[in-house]
Amino acid sequence: IPNFLSISRIILAFVVIYLIFIQASVSKIIVVFGIGALTDFFDGMLARKFKWQSEFGRKADMIADRFLWAGTALAFIIDFGMRGYLNWIHGVQLLLIMSREIITLPFAIIAFFSGNVLPYARFIAKFTTFIQGFALPFLILSVYYPNWIYASLSLSIIAGITGFISAMHYINDVKEK
Repeated sequence: IPNFLSISRIILAFVVIYLIFIQASVSKIIVVFGIGALTDFFDGMLARKFKWQSEFGRKADMIADRFLWAGTALAFIIDFGMRGYLNWIHGVQLLLIMSREIITLPFAIIAFFSGNVLPYARFIAKFTTFIQGFALPFLILSVYYPNWIYASLSLSIIAGITGFISAMHYINDVKEK
């Protein structure tokens, strides 16, 4: 079940990307993204609760997360940027929201392809993912509804701080393995 949820998150990531590019309603984009984010919560919870953890599952979860977060962020930048909807504050927020992924990308790629066992997620990493799960949709909403910028900016700053801390722990944990 957890592996199925991770794979379904990859599929949902492509649906979110598609919805962004066809300029679907913001509510559809947010709902599908939210469902994808929930699969991330449930796959880990179920794997731990029922001891269904495996190295394949951890790698599938990591890949699915990158598809959902990075795919949504890239589609957002490309589509909204080409339509002229983004300004510098949106770019700064996106960098803050994606700070952990940006910092850890080279280390994650090396760890993934070297066959090393990936480090277990720390609480700060899970908390960062939780904050990102709200910050990214709020950022998208702020493009359509400018008053949402206050919530998206606050969440982006928190995601940037926790993302940086999480990234430093991840890098340290990868080096120790």
